[in-house]
Amino acid sequence: MLMSFSKPTAIGASSPGDEILAAVKSGIDHGGNLSEVYDLVDDLPIKESKALYIRVNRVWPKLTGNYISNFKRHARNAGNDTRENKTHIRDLRKELESMKSLADRPMKDVLKKRGITILSELRKLLIPNTELVLSTANETLKKERRSLIAYAGLRDALIKAAIIPSDSTSLSPVTKAEEDFIRQLSGLDRKGLRIMEKNRKTAEKSKVPEPERKGVEDVNIMRLLAGYNALEIDPNLCAAARDHSKDMETHNFFAHNSPVKGKKTPWDRAKNFGTTASGENIYMGSTDPFAANRGWFFSPGHHRNMFKPGHKRIGLGQHNRHWTQLFGN
Repeated sequence: MLMSFSKPTAIGASSPGDEILAAVKSGIDHGGNLSEVYDLVDDLPIKESKALYIRVNRVWPKLTGNYISNFKRHARNAGNDTRENKTHIRDLRKELESMKSLADRPMKDVLKKRGITILSELRKLLIPNTELVLSTANETLKKERRSLIAYAGLRDALIKAAIIPSDSTSLSPVTKAEEDFIRQLSGLDRKGLRIMEKNRKTAEKSKVPEPERKGVEDVNIMRLLAGYNALEIDPNLCAAARDHSKDMETHNFFAHNSPVKGKKTPWDRAKNFGTTASGENIYMGSTDPFAANRGWFFSPGHHRNMFKPGHKRIGLGQHNRHWTQLFGN
């Protein structure tokens, strides 16, 4: 990959930098752990570290540019929807939707057997990721990426040894470029994706705690995968939900009806925070928002609430191991 490096001027002469480059190339061609090679950089005088860094950095933009261009070309082809994929997506969504019409007991059984499997299949079809895209790449592109990773490791070692200020690793811009491009290939509803982007800004502006924001985003991804609309985050619903979660722990109860005066129903609690609600789920047992969402996913009544088409807004509130999820029309 880095064949444009200059060779030693004297016949048979070999500098430590040349030997390190040769070792990296050998590692790329034959496999193996390059950490020992990177450790050799620590033994170089700073002057030689900087000289080797200049050599690597001279070709680094072209190396990364070529790879990203080739990656995008492959990802674009790999991400093309086929008629078969669209039919399969439609069938999977119908199967998931049909579960909601079952009685609670059979619905719970089928959710455990097929529910998450269906979402996983839809995720693979609709949300491509770097690993999945690269798994279908030809050997040339895979070797390009291995080379990039190898030289990125060397570049980082040289930056550290030469005491060159840096806020990120060499590979960070590459992985970001991969992720940004793949995100454009998502088969999820574009309006839903715009709502999720707006939610991130709303959550930041209103200082919604990150676990709550992530939990809302997780629900929206599941809804979009299943073919429903994304929900707009309502910071007031989050506050009302958070308050109920706190009350449940403080007053030692677990119910939709609260013993606290003025907070009896979800509708009362939403009104107290200047908003309205149309549904509520509660959970206890983990500080992880994804655990709460999975608990609700497998519970028939909560599942129907999470995937109700009429919902337009959502709020999620955590207090320690208690979670409250509120919906609004």
